[in-house]
Order: sequence, then C-alpha cells, then structure tokens
Amino acid sequence: MKIIISILTCLSYLYSNPISLTDKDVLAIVNDKKITKSELERGVKSLFPARYYHGTLSKKQMKIFEDKVLKELVENELLFQYAKSIGIKVSNSDINASIDKLKKLLETPEKLKETLNKSGLTLETLKKVIYKEEMLKQLNKEKIETTLSENDLKEYYNKNIHKFKEPQKIVAKIIYVRNDPTDPKGKSKSKKRIEEAYEKIKSGENFSDVAAKYSTAMSRVKGGDLGYIHKGMLEPAVEKKAFSMDANTTSEIIEEDVGFFIVRVEDKAGAKQLPFNSVKQKLAIDLKKRMEEDKKSKLLKRLRSTAAVIIK
Repeated sequence: MKIIISILTCLSYLYSNPISLTDKDVLAIVNDKKITKSELERGVKSLFPARYYHGTLSKKQMKIFEDKVLKELVENELLFQYAKSIGIKVSNSDINASIDKLKKLLETPEKLKETLNKSGLTLETLKKVIYKEEMLKQLNKEKIETTLSENDLKEYYNKNIHKFKEPQKIVAKIIYVRNDPTDPKGKSKSKKRIEEAYEKIKSGENFSDVAAKYSTAMSRVKGGDLGYIHKGMLEPAVEKKAFSMDANTTSEIIEEDVGFFIVRVEDKAGAKQLPFNSVKQKLAIDLKKRMEEDKKSKLLKRLRSTAAVIIK
C-alpha cells in the first residue's frame, strides 16, 4: 500500500473517520471520499478506446496507464474538495444545460439510457459527475487560469532573449550507403557502391540523380534532399564536415561505423535572433501553459500537505 502523507496524520484521521479499506472496489481514499474501480474504468474509457485498452496493451502498460488515471482522479478529488471549501458554486441550471446538450446529441431517451448503462451511470450519478466537472472548471477559472498581457510577454522575452535564437542551419543533400552487419562482406560492398557514386558526381552527373540511384536512405526518393537541417540531425562526422563546408560544395566520402556518406551543402544560414513579433503567439501559448501548470502543481502540493490520502 502506498501512503501519500505522514503515518501519524493518516492514522489520526482514520481513527476519527473510520473507513473500510478492505472493500475490494476501493482503490483510494481522499479524506472521506472513496475512489472506486468503476470510477477508474470510466476514466480510462474516456481517455482510451476500449478496443485498444483491452486488446493491445500488455499488463505492464495497462498498469502504468491505470496508475496515471488514478493519480488524476485523486488530484481532481483534492481540487474538488478545495473548491467546495472556498465556496465555489455551480447552479442546477448549469448542470441541466449540460444534460440537455447530451440529450440533444443522443437524440432519443433510449440512446441516453443505453449510454448511461454502458458507462455504469444513472441520471443522478451523471448529475454528480457533471457537478464535479463544473466545479473544477470554475476553480480553474478562479485560481489557475492566467492572463498574460503583451507587456508580460515582452518582459519575459527580454529577460530570456537567449532562448529565442534560431540556430545555424544548412540546406543539404546526402548519399548514404548502409553497411549490412549481417553480411561479412557488407562493408566492402558498401564502400564499392559509395565510390561508384562519388566517381559519377566527380564526372559531372547530377547529385540528386546519383542519390536516387545509389543511396540507401529514405531521402533517396527526394534525390537525397534533407531540406534545412540544424546541428544534432546528422551523424557526428557528417555533421562536422557539413557545417564546415561552403554553400554549393560537395564533400568527399565520409566513413562512419554505420556506413558511408557523401554530403552536398546547397545553402547556409547563420544563427539569428528571432524578433519578438515572430515568437509572440507561440510564447503566449507556451508561457500561459507553463504558468498554469506551476500554479496547479503548487496548489496540489499544498492540499496534499493537509489531506489524508491513501492509495492501495
């Protein structure tokens, strides 16, 4: 049994609030709220199609996935209890509006009943589920959602300007002949093939045509064209050579353990600072997400420190 609180706090709480942990359907307890297998199954089904969940996952993969869902259920329960404690309210009209949308979507009362049965829910338990979801949405709006002004974004950009640089990049084409490790003569065959390709390039044949004929890489279908690439995308020796070359030049044969290479650099672009306006939109999305995740993480840490949480 995994316990996420101090032993003394847990025992003290359970002594004054006795709850059975022997119930096979109970997977976790958050203060006085039980989280059951049926809740876990509903959570899994909502995130993962049943045909994959039951058909393609190993027991180990399934356990990892279920643990993630259970962790989220525990966290949502902590947040839900907190929302109630600070007086967040959800009206019956909001709940009924959500149910009306579901009824309209399913078209007939029979389809609604069938859907509820498949989910292991009744209309009353569905209302409770919607109530909890609406409470969490409202809590998110009040305590977690973050609004960033353009000045906020500019301030972050200016303080972290080094993060907004586009690295040096090149436009490259490549011929790669793979060594076949299962063939004792694999290396000599590969070497002969790359040498033939190199001689054809030296004699004036088009690099792309030679790449299409001799390369064993997938890029051969595009005449060896890799487009713009930056450091970290090629084999070390190939990368070192390619980034030291001038535009419109072709390398000699480069040998690596995996095979032989010829690289042609078509164009080069140096590293440059990206202006604020070009990164503003993505920065707004990324920074908002990061700040909200941080707020949520800190809130959950605080809630856990005073809660009795037991996970079987």
